Parts: sequence; structure tokens; C-alpha cells
Amino acid sequence: MIRDVITPKEGETCFIFFGGKGGVGKSSMAAATAVWLADNGYKTLLASTDLQKSQNDILCQGIGSNETKVKGVNNLEAINIDAKGSIRKHQVEVLKKIGALKGEDWEIQFLKEYWEKNPILPCGTASYNVFVQYLNSRDYDVVVFDTAPGGHNFEMIGYPWTHLDRLKRSILAKKQVADLTGKMAEIELLEQMAEENLRAIKKLSSDCTGYLLVLHPEMLPIYETKRIQASLEPYGISVKGLIINQIFTQRALHKLVFQGKKKTAGKNLNMIRKEFPYMSVGLVPMIETEIVGLDVVRRIGEILYGGEGKI
Repeated sequence: MIRDVITPKEGETCFIFFGGKGGVGKSSMAAATAVWLADNGYKTLLASTDLQKSQNDILCQGIGSNETKVKGVNNLEAINIDAKGSIRKHQVEVLKKIGALKGEDWEIQFLKEYWEKNPILPCGTASYNVFVQYLNSRDYDVVVFDTAPGGHNFEMIGYPWTHLDRLKRSILAKKQVADLTGKMAEIELLEQMAEENLRAIKKLSSDCTGYLLVLHPEMLPIYETKRIQASLEPYGISVKGLIINQIFTQRALHKLVFQGKKKTAGKNLNMIRKEFPYMSVGLVPMIETEIVGLDVVRRIGEILYGGEGKI
């Protein structure tokens, strides 16, 4: 069942990623999942890395770069992870690590001053580092990631591997000149960052992470889904479920044009079952309104996962 993919195991934080071709309803399905989990008693964070910030419109409220309580939903917070808003968040986390380092006073002071003036230069884009921080966090039962479509998504998913390689190279270079510079605390700081990225990598490829792809019952989204699945395999990440959005129902078939679309969609559904035979699948019918506001978001969650009541 698709519900099994999103349900946290006892004592573990669960990470749910929503991906897919642009325009298939990925952000709506992520919002519906986060609201459903929160309604069922799980402390949930909805973290959007989509530059369009669609969650603001779907949830009908402003959501910034800090965790924001979602109005009308207990247990749910949301955040838009973007570079501009995440710089200070990442900077504060690094300064905390520096404050806990053991080393020469002059070096600790140098590191503090450097990071206060250059918060992201040594470690790429701040939004990626906040992404890694959430993967290593135990503050929530579930973190639902609404990812950007296309290449931006893979850039985010692959970041821990890329950054870990950079950190290892930097650590090696600094160790080679440590006798001359005397900067041992800086090496310790970089080693801590490397360890965080390694932990994030293990989380991404573990059973506590579920990757769900959203698609329409159409040929182009099916092909895109296959490409995304293949692109994730080198990272050891498996797609654990599909959500097929905008299924035609009898109610939508009063016009002849939709009869043909239903027939085509039926063929494509059979293709999906053939191409992804062992994957959990959720079906969402075409509904008469836009997916905006908590009422319709909750309706989608109940269609996918069932009614309320902690499981």
C-alpha cells in the first residue's frame, strides 16, 4: 500500500521525497501527504526546495525560510529552503560548531570572523547545507520534501556526495600544510561537516527514506518517470511508490472528448503497471476544483491514504 511508504517506523525519522515532471501536481501531493501525516499525529515538516514556492499558494499562507506553523493543522510546520533565506541559518549552525571546538584561541577567533564574513563560500550553496541538516535532524517524525522538477532535483539529491568529495579533498590539503599553518581546529570543523554529509548519504539510501514520483497517466510523464528512476539508481536511492494524478472518473465523462482521453489513460495505466510491477501505487481522480486550501488538500490525503486516526 502507498500508505506504508510514508508511515514512520517507531523511533525513526522518516524522509519522504516527492519528484516528477513539472506540472503533474507534485507540490499538491506533497502538501496532501504532509497534512495527512500531521492530522494522524505525526510531527511533520513540509520542506520545499521548489523555487516557485507553490506551497504558499496551496496552503494559503506565507511560508518563509524559517519553520512556519501551518494554520489549521496541528503538528505541521513548513519551510521554503532557498539560498538567500538559508544563509543565516547555515551560518549560525557553523558558528555553533566553531564555538564547541578545542584549539588555539587565535584560530578559533579567526574561524569565527571568517564565517561571519563569508558564510557560504567554503561549502557551496547554503540551501544545500540546510537540506543536509534536516536529513540529520531528529526534531520531526517525518520530513516531506517537495523537490524542484528536473535537473534542480538531482542537484539537490546528489549534493551530499558532491560536497563530501570536496570536503575530503580540502581536509587532505590542509593536513599536508598543518605543520606550517598550525590550523588544526579548521581541519576538525571540516571533518565534522564531512561526517554530517556521510550521515545524510546513509539516510538517503536507507529504509527510512521513501522517494515517490508523481505523474499523469500520459506517455511523456511515464518516460520522465523512467528517466528519474534510472538517475537515482547510482546514488543507491530506489523509487518506492508512484502517485498517478488526474485519473478520469465517470463524473468527468459527460463530454465525448473525455471518452477518448479515458481510453488513452487506461492504456497508459496498463503500461505503468507493466513498467513498474513491484511498486506501490496511489491513484488520485481528477477533481472539480484546484488543489488550494486545507479542505481540498485533506480530501486528496484521504483519497490516497485513508481517513483520519493515528495508525
